[in-house]
Amino acid sequence: MLLKLKCTVNNYAWGAKGEASMAGSLALDGGHIPNLDKDKPYAEFWVGTHANGPAHVIENDIALKQLLATSPNLQGKHENGKLSFLFKVLSVVAPLSIQIHPTKEQGKILHAKDPKNYPDDNHKPEIAIALTEFELLSGFRQHSQISEYLKLYSEIQELLTEEEKGQIDNLGSYGESSSQVLKQIFSRIWRTPKEQLQIVVDKLARRIQGQGTQDMIELCPFTLLVSENKSALDEIIVYLFTMYPGDVGVFAPIFLNYFKLQPGEATFLEPNMPHAYLKGDCVECMADSDNTIRAGLTPKYIDVESLVEMLNYNETLLPKYIPNELEDGSLLFTPRGIEEFWVQEVKGPAGLIYQLPYSESCSVLTVLYGTATVTVGTTSQTLNRGEVLFIEATHSTERPKVNITDDFLAFRAFTPSPRALDSLSSKHLVID
Repeated sequence: MLLKLKCTVNNYAWGAKGEASMAGSLALDGGHIPNLDKDKPYAEFWVGTHANGPAHVIENDIALKQLLATSPNLQGKHENGKLSFLFKVLSVVAPLSIQIHPTKEQGKILHAKDPKNYPDDNHKPEIAIALTEFELLSGFRQHSQISEYLKLYSEIQELLTEEEKGQIDNLGSYGESSSQVLKQIFSRIWRTPKEQLQIVVDKLARRIQGQGTQDMIELCPFTLLVSENKSALDEIIVYLFTMYPGDVGVFAPIFLNYFKLQPGEATFLEPNMPHAYLKGDCVECMADSDNTIRAGLTPKYIDVESLVEMLNYNETLLPKYIPNELEDGSLLFTPRGIEEFWVQEVKGPAGLIYQLPYSESCSVLTVLYGTATVTVGTTSQTLNRGEVLFIEATHSTERPKVNITDDFLAFRAFTPSPRALDSLSSKHLVID
């Protein structure tokens, strides 16, 4: 069974507006929305069954969640009558909040305690794959680097106790003690009352704005240069300050890795890994959850206490994810330890006939550009930009065929079978 889906768009303030939004233009081209408002942000295009943005079958307007619950033959036994993942396209023009996502156990606790702000009891590991150059903060820097930055941007030390100031040098030590010191310092800063924070944030940002940065560059060997006499870190701090003056999140680049993903590159965000997207377009796939713990750079609900206690304070040296390259040249993103989703890139020039693998799982195929006809047995559907196709589990029958008629890029998201998950530890990867 091949079914086209009608999906939803979220209009968060950080999204690109009108035709400038890839998420919005995909939704328009795929028939998911009737028009684009040039003054309205289109932040996220959702493909899934989550209650906050459920997909429907176009043919009969039945909710996909309802169809799966009543037609178990469309899926594998391991899928339990639902989609365990949520697939998105994001168009970011303003910073997202400093945030983490909980583990399964933490998700249950948060939902039971505060169902309004934590709408489900699931975890939310996620992978982001860049469609354009994509800027983000993710994971803690090397602790020795954070130590240098706390000295370089010394205004922050006004928020610390004398004992904590004396611990800054210990951030360069190895082992668990360094993470404990970082937790103490980070927690102190993030728990500072708003009025006191605003004074120090303003003081730091205005000093950076009011002086050249060459002296600072020479003092700090870790600074990443984007031009001869400006540091990337200074620019990001000032940028965040202009967007959120007085906000504690302005300090985030001092603690978190800043990097850029080029189109096709990816990063995997484990539970409790701090991150904030800054700019660009990407696709995301995650466990079917909308649980986000925020603490800065947002007008939304923030939960500093949960964030500082749950954070993973370990160093993250290279937060980029390397996918598997399959025999046919396509890429398969298989984050280890995650049962809910894998993502396959389906890409090729006009004239290519591509065969998807047999699958014990259903899948959804989202078209980013181009045209192709998908065929299973005697059933076919022609897909264009922005359209989304549900493909039932094919088990050991005929493999779905993708006949590309115009240069094509799509992503296929699915829940891997137990056999596929087991194959990650062998040399023979199973894709179903």
